[in-house]
Amino acid sequence: MMNNLFRSRTSQSKTLKNEARTITLVDRTIGYTLIRRNRRTIGLKINREGLTVSVPLQATLSRIEQVLHSKAAWVIRSLEVWKEKKIIQPQWCLDSTFWLLGDPYRLVLTESEKLQLISQNNKTDQIQEITRQIASLTSCQIEKFVMTWYRKQARAYMSERVALYAVKLGVPLPKVRLSSARTRWGSCSSNGTVSLNWRLIQLPLFLVDYVVAHELSHLIEMNHSAAFWRVVESIYPDYRQARAELKKID
Repeated sequence: MMNNLFRSRTSQSKTLKNEARTITLVDRTIGYTLIRRNRRTIGLKINREGLTVSVPLQATLSRIEQVLHSKAAWVIRSLEVWKEKKIIQPQWCLDSTFWLLGDPYRLVLTESEKLQLISQNNKTDQIQEITRQIASLTSCQIEKFVMTWYRKQARAYMSERVALYAVKLGVPLPKVRLSSARTRWGSCSSNGTVSLNWRLIQLPLFLVDYVVAHELSHLIEMNHSAAFWRVVESIYPDYRQARAELKKID
C-alpha cells in the first residue's frame, strides 16, 4: 500500500510540471505558462513574468483555450499594462530587459568581460568594458552603466527630433535639457528652454515625437488653449491617439 501511495504521488508530481504554451488571441500570439494543480477552477494571473494559467489536473486543452478566448480582451490589455510598467521600471541586473524606443535590449556580460545590450535583431551596443568579476557586479554599478547608455541615446535622439519639429514649426532651435522629473514627460519654460524626460527614450518613437511636438508648440502658445492644440495638430496630426497612449503609462 505504501508503494502504491508513493507511485501515486510521483505521478501527480510529474503532472504538476509547468508547461510553456502559446495561443492566438485576436490575431496575436500570446505565450503563457500552464500549471496543473489540485483545484476546481481555471485561474489566470498576469504579472512581470507574463501570463500564468492555473488549471485543474484533468482540465482539457480545449476547455483551457475556451476560457482564454473568453478573456482575450482582458489578457491583451493586462499584458500591455505590464509591458509599459517594465519599460518605466527597469530591473538593474544582468539578463534584464531595457527598452530603447519601444524595442527590448537584453543586458549581458560577454566572455571578454564587456557589458553589452543586445537587441532582438542582434544589434549590439557596448556600454563599457569592465575587469571586475561577474559576482562583484552590483545593481548600482549596472544602473550606472545603463544610465550612461540611456542618457547618450536620449541626447542624440531628442536633439534630432527637436531639430525636426522646430523646422516644421518655423521656430528657432531651442535650448534642450534632459529632465529626471517623476510626473512630467516634458516642459517648456517662459525663456524658451525645453525640458524632456530621459525616460522618453524607452518609449516608441511616435510617443517621443508627440511630447517633442507638444513642448515645442508652447514656444508659440504658452497655454493649453484650443489655439495651442491647433498648433500641435499642424505638426503632429495624430496627437490625440499618442496623448491617449501616453496617459496609460503615466
